[in-house]
Amino acid sequence: MSEVYLNREWVDKREARIPLNEAGFLRGDGVFESILVEEGRVIRLRQHLERLFEGMRHIRIRSKETPEEMAALVREYINRNGLADNVLRVIVTRGVYDALPWDYRGPNSLYITHTSLPAVPAAPVRVVFLDETDYPIIRMHPAVKSLNYLGNMLAKMDAHVQGAFEPILYNKDRYITEGGIRNVFFVKDRTLYTPSLELGILPGTMRDAVIELAREQGIACRETRISLEEAHSMDEAFLTSTAVKILPVRWDGWQSDYALTEYLQQQLNIFLNQQHEELRG
Repeated sequence: MSEVYLNREWVDKREARIPLNEAGFLRGDGVFESILVEEGRVIRLRQHLERLFEGMRHIRIRSKETPEEMAALVREYINRNGLADNVLRVIVTRGVYDALPWDYRGPNSLYITHTSLPAVPAAPVRVVFLDETDYPIIRMHPAVKSLNYLGNMLAKMDAHVQGAFEPILYNKDRYITEGGIRNVFFVKDRTLYTPSLELGILPGTMRDAVIELAREQGIACRETRISLEEAHSMDEAFLTSTAVKILPVRWDGWQSDYALTEYLQQQLNIFLNQQHEELRG
């Protein structure tokens, strides 16, 4: 039997129901985190919860749980369900409305669920470049991992129709921002380049891990503005996310040997394992 944490109650997943006046369901009024569970270990839990609580603060949701209590719930969830290799999702919404949304002052809602790891085609995966102004994508600084993913999903649909795994988005000034649901890095002359947070992109936890790893390895990494034209002159490119970690990409008319990307893939697994050991010890 699989259990989910349904607004502070443990419920059989088959019997889980969301109220029709739930803020997340009605208006996408909430934030979430997708957290990797690998061999029963939680990857970068502290960083995920820091971003979750920062997101709550920015959209003015007050948590009933402390970060420590939330972490304990995550670990209990993993133990109850015997998770090994999964993606766990923590969702916090403004609550179950009992008044007009802008007048609601009641408790927030908390949900925890999980899925299997997504299927990923053989790397490098194909990407296409799409103009994000064609989609209702919210850009703000600091960015919030909100439940409103409409623009991202539409871009993902269009990329899928074109036979691509992921869209790489660019803004009105033709600067690369991010993937549909992942961050993007480029390599030129063994220097890493990734779009700056000033562009309103999400500060991915795996993006941050790659930046930390690069610094530890003495690899230059620049958070900057990368034009669409500059992207085509890069030596390597890869996506980062909780589920895929580092995933090399390709696009039509461009090729790479992925030398540094493959090295970083290997080193990232070691880096994440070391962090886990430090947390346990």
